Amino acid sequence: MSVEIAIRLEQAGVAYRQYQHPRDALLEWLLRKPRHTHFHALQDVSLDVRAGDSLGIVGDNGAGKSTLLKMLAGNLPPSTGLCEVRGRRSALLELGSGLQSEFSGEENARMGLALRGLAHGEIAQKLPQVLAFAELGEFIHQPVKNYSSGMVVRLVFSISAVIEPDVLIVDEALSVGDQYFQKKSLDRMREILSGGATLVFCSHNLYQVREMCRQAVWLERGRVRMLGDAQVVVDAYQDDVRGRNREEGKSAGASCPSPDKGRLGGVSLLSVTLNNNIFQTHAPFSVTLHASCGDRPLSDIHAGIVIRRNDNIQCYGISTLHDGVAMQPLGEGVIATKFTIDRLPLLSGEYCLEVWLIDSSGVHVYDSRERCCHFRVQQAGQQQGIGMVWLPHRWETVEVAEDALAA
Repeated sequence: MSVEIAIRLEQAGVAYRQYQHPRDALLEWLLRKPRHTHFHALQDVSLDVRAGDSLGIVGDNGAGKSTLLKMLAGNLPPSTGLCEVRGRRSALLELGSGLQSEFSGEENARMGLALRGLAHGEIAQKLPQVLAFAELGEFIHQPVKNYSSGMVVRLVFSISAVIEPDVLIVDEALSVGDQYFQKKSLDRMREILSGGATLVFCSHNLYQVREMCRQAVWLERGRVRMLGDAQVVVDAYQDDVRGRNREEGKSAGASCPSPDKGRLGGVSLLSVTLNNNIFQTHAPFSVTLHASCGDRPLSDIHAGIVIRRNDNIQCYGISTLHDGVAMQPLGEGVIATKFTIDRLPLLSGEYCLEVWLIDSSGVHVYDSRERCCHFRVQQAGQQQGIGMVWLPHRWETVEVAEDALAA
């Protein structure tokens, strides 16, 4: 395998035997005749991930995401094809996987480091880092069976994150943790990436997949539906889910899971105000945001705004982070900003806003308001065009040679 490739899959697949009755497995062994069918959790998966790159995995429940992660982590061998992962792997998969419930958190941390291939001296060096990152206090000496799910996530992620792996594999388990530890974990993942490691990240929070990963793979019924740029793949997946939801008569909003709302450090949206709720095409449009910055530095808080039409089409989105603009302190922990469009290009229709408070990495979401501030746009008439937006344009005279007309 090329040195530049960290992960290579070539027509990899995983199949499980299915028996109609539990006794059929015994009868198959006794009679030496097949009494099972095969369920293909993964089929013909081929992809390369370069060292230092990041891959997101998206898809519906049952699409094969967890099976793929287990195969990449080395917990599940491929039934067919090739799966090669170069370098030391560290995986955060099923909640509490690999932990012994009767052992203390510290004992589990020692064992976890040993299972990841660290020698005695390395364990002694890394253990204080695990305990410091987990921030479990005196609970670190208590049996893991007494831990909450959030405390389990803290311990397992801390073990996985401090060993500086070549390949870090992370499943949705992070969503169980509290907002403070989620941000801490996401920041650590970015550090590992910046150090040259390879990241495989699976999450139902598509915003985080889009921001954390350069590539993404969309799995559907165990096969690769799409592979490519994370933004393109995530958008295509969201469009597909929205289409299915419309066909089934479901709420289109169910297609895009909301990031967990948090109050990390007291950061929260206080108000979102439009200057009107009925606008004319080409009229001024503005949104004023007020937020609490709590104990977070002002430079770490940014606002994002998305305009959506009532058929769930995302018309436009931008943030102060993208534009390099700081929010304004108003005193007493309150910050604000005003987003203005001098000449609103939207044509007639019903619209709403999504508003986000994000950190300076663009990954962690402090707070959000989804499908808020509904408003209507009206246009003077057909002279402004039809569709969603008015676009600057002109009609030009075309000069055609006489011989061209004759032809």
